[in-house]
Amino acid sequence: MRRYISFIITLIGLNSYSFAAENSSPTFKMDGEVSLLSQYVENGLNQTDGSPALQGSFWFNFGPQFRLGLWGSNTNYEDSNDNFNLRANADIKINFSQESNAVIGYSYSTYYQDGDRNGNILSLHLNFGSYRVMFDNFSNWEGTHKKSMRLGLGKATQVFTSWIWDNEAGYNSPDVDAISSYFDLRTGIGTNWGVIFLEGAVTGTSAAGDLNGTGDIYFILSAKTGF
Repeated sequence: MRRYISFIITLIGLNSYSFAAENSSPTFKMDGEVSLLSQYVENGLNQTDGSPALQGSFWFNFGPQFRLGLWGSNTNYEDSNDNFNLRANADIKINFSQESNAVIGYSYSTYYQDGDRNGNILSLHLNFGSYRVMFDNFSNWEGTHKKSMRLGLGKATQVFTSWIWDNEAGYNSPDVDAISSYFDLRTGIGTNWGVIFLEGAVTGTSAAGDLNGTGDIYFILSAKTGF
């Protein structure tokens, strides 16, 4: 736990240094997002056993670079009483240009009621225009109490004038003897309907047989709005 506290302090220090370098004052504001999904699938793995999910995130921004927030979603797992996931998040954005940046993040993930899946998530996400590169490290992957790393590549493309076609592929390497490294794939297309973004997506993994049925091919309908 000490190293994670040190990590957050380092983020705050880097953020303060950046503010000083830019000679600007932080702008404090809050924002968030609410989503309704036909089912919750994360990195190709189903988290609600095919049931709908309601999710919400809230962020308090300490200027344009550093922020703290909460994210929550209902969950449903076989042989588990964990039916809600709450994540305490912190991240810092380092801008390279107007269209490129790096985001360093930390999440403490808590599950209710059993807590068998509690753990930490460290991330580094690089954004270059419509392209993104993601590196995530999970301390308790899928409740196995083993680590897992994921390297992801994604791209969002505007099509048909007002539609967004979003594609992402990830390479997962869990430190679990019975499960080999595998890929997860996701493609989705969506558009804004007023203040609501509607999307249909298909996702799946290359190791459905090794993941107890949680990595099958899924079709997901979602609606989200921000504030």
